[in-house]
Amino acid sequence: MRTDYRRVLAFGAHPDDLEVGAGGLIARLVGDRAAVTMVVTSVPNKFDIRLAEARAGAARLGAQLVFGVGDREARVGEIAMHVLVARFDALVAEHAPDLVIAHGPSDLHYEHLLVHRATVSAVRRCPCDLLAYNASPDLGPHARMTGAAFVDITSTIDTKLAAIAVHASQIGDRTLASRRDQMRAAGRLCGAGYAEVFDVLRLRV
Repeated sequence: MRTDYRRVLAFGAHPDDLEVGAGGLIARLVGDRAAVTMVVTSVPNKFDIRLAEARAGAARLGAQLVFGVGDREARVGEIAMHVLVARFDALVAEHAPDLVIAHGPSDLHYEHLLVHRATVSAVRRCPCDLLAYNASPDLGPHARMTGAAFVDITSTIDTKLAAIAVHASQIGDRTLASRRDQMRAAGRLCGAGYAEVFDVLRLRV
């Protein structure tokens, strides 16, 4: 999959979602000199701690960070959909991205689905590629890799894991090991050391 994008907007519902679902790709894009902006829609709890973790995670990946609601503790479900879409509309207009990264439509977390819906609405008139990630994967013994595109993140797996690790209020050592195993398993399917999997929702030709 191509990574020669210049302006990228990546939307997550909460701190750590983007690092978990697309941190390797974001680090690759930054390494290829793309301007990447990570959007954290809300900080649902432990406000000061998770705000600081979000900033540290984006810094590890080399991305800029903006918040949908960053001045108070809030849940995505508390934000009216039209307000959320208007906020995302403004960000899309400001950054004019050629790639948007969003939560996927099959994510298990309801608030991730709300952000997915708002993102898809916000890019309706933007001529950009649109990729979807899953930040709530089934990590059980019968989990399957789903998606239409693999991104080789062998060169950025350590950066991705370091960005996840700063979310210490949410992530433990066992979770980090599971994430590494998951990326290794995805890599086996595409002939890479480590990979992330995305659904291609829109691709310009």
